[in-house]
Amino acid sequence: MKRLIEAYTSFTRTERTGILVLLSVIALLIATKATMHLWVKPDFDNATQAALQAKWDTHQQQNRGLSNTVVTDDKPNKEAAILFKFDPNSVTDKQLKQLGLQEKIIAIFINWRNKGKRFYNKEDFKALYTLSDADYNRLAPYISIEVKRINLNTADSATLVSLPGIGPKLAHKILNYKKEIGQYTSVEQLKDVYHFPDNTFKVLLQRLTVR
Repeated sequence: MKRLIEAYTSFTRTERTGILVLLSVIALLIATKATMHLWVKPDFDNATQAALQAKWDTHQQQNRGLSNTVVTDDKPNKEAAILFKFDPNSVTDKQLKQLGLQEKIIAIFINWRNKGKRFYNKEDFKALYTLSDADYNRLAPYISIEVKRINLNTADSATLVSLPGIGPKLAHKILNYKKEIGQYTSVEQLKDVYHFPDNTFKVLLQRLTVR
C-alpha cells in the first residue's frame, strides 16, 4: 500500500518542472484577465459613445411609437391614406396606393381590370380578391362610377354584349326586335323582347337610352 501511494505522489524532476510551468501559465492568464481593463483601451472616446447611445435611445423611442399604432392584417396605416372620389374603371395604381391599399391588392385589381373586368356599381368592387370588408367599407362612400348610356338604336352586337347580363343570344334578340318595330322609342320596350330577364332589365335600365 505504501509503495502504491509513493508511486502516485512521487514525481520526477521533469514532471515537477512541467507542473510549475503549467501553474505559472494559469496564474498569468488570471492576472491578464483581472488587469485587462487597465491596459486595453477602447477604439472610441466618450463623445463617440455618447452619440451612439443617443442614436440607440432614438431608435427605441421610434419602436415604442410604432408599437402603439394598431395595424391589422399587415395593412398600411389608414390615417396616412388620402381619400377621394374615384372610378374603379379608370383609377390608376398610384391613386389606389394613395387610397391606402396594399401593393398586392393593387396588382390583383389592375390585372383583373386588364382582363376586361368592368365595374357597373360599387358592389362590384367588393368582389376584389383579398380586399377586406374594412377596406371596402372605408372606400365605398368614395366610389363614383361614371355611367355611359348606350343608345339602343345605334348599338351593335359587340356593344350590347359588353353590357352586364347580355350574351350573344340575347343581343341578337334585341337587334331582331328593333328590326321588327323600326326603332326603340323607350327602354321599357326591352320587356317585349322574347324571354328578356327581369333582373337584367333592372341592371340595364340606368345604362341604356333611345336618344
